[in-house]
Amino acid sequence: MNESLDKELTIITPEQVQLQFQTAGIGSRAIAHLLDCLILLVMNGLLFLFAILISRLYSGDWLPALADYLIAIAIILWIVVNLGYFVCTEAFMGGQTPGKRILGLRVLQNNGQSATLLSILIRNLFRLLDIMPTFYFIGAVSIIFSSKDKRIGDMVAGTIVVIEARFERMKRRKHIDKAIAKKNFPILTVEIEEAKRQEITAVDWQLLQAWVERIPTMHHVRLQELAVPIAQHFAKKLEHDLGFTRNSAAYLARLYEKLRDDWEV
Repeated sequence: MNESLDKELTIITPEQVQLQFQTAGIGSRAIAHLLDCLILLVMNGLLFLFAILISRLYSGDWLPALADYLIAIAIILWIVVNLGYFVCTEAFMGGQTPGKRILGLRVLQNNGQSATLLSILIRNLFRLLDIMPTFYFIGAVSIIFSSKDKRIGDMVAGTIVVIEARFERMKRRKHIDKAIAKKNFPILTVEIEEAKRQEITAVDWQLLQAWVERIPTMHHVRLQELAVPIAQHFAKKLEHDLGFTRNSAAYLARLYEKLRDDWEV
């Protein structure tokens, strides 16, 4: 979910490596939590059916001697499911719950490393504070006013929730593909020899990407004007027929589709 409330975060590791993340804002976190709650709802529904079965046992319909043990098991399962769901999933799924995984979110430590079991336990224990007085009001207010989109549990545990780069990349790719389709560019067949593909530099890719990322927002006429010199540059470098440049925008769109798997890693 690409929302304006998401914030860029730069972390310098002890090895002096610079890591950049986009923190997850209240919108994406709320949707992920809603998905987790739906999963919990199903699990609690199954437990409820199990409790009905136990009540029948307890009433003496079948094997009443086992009823007390089954009631104890049902209570333990309820506690484990409702209090342990977030801790267990984040601990064993690398800082993700099923809801977070669907939304491409992950819990990390403040230094960019994977969240530890202790930090996961602490942040989820403080969930009891974040939900007060109702509907995660304190947690939501905390996220809105935090420079790093942190709820109380994250502040105490020293954790952050970030949007995975892979997820953002795929979302951006879909957004660009949709914009290209709307432009109805002429269909061109563009082939790139492997030797020429290797000559494409990072600067070339950044130039092409900068143009492509303007497709969703820039007026068609201006987009075509900017495409002409860029298309001529690539046609010359790749030894393509300069006739391609008569449809400069379509040519660049096809080049992007051909080259992006080499650069979007």
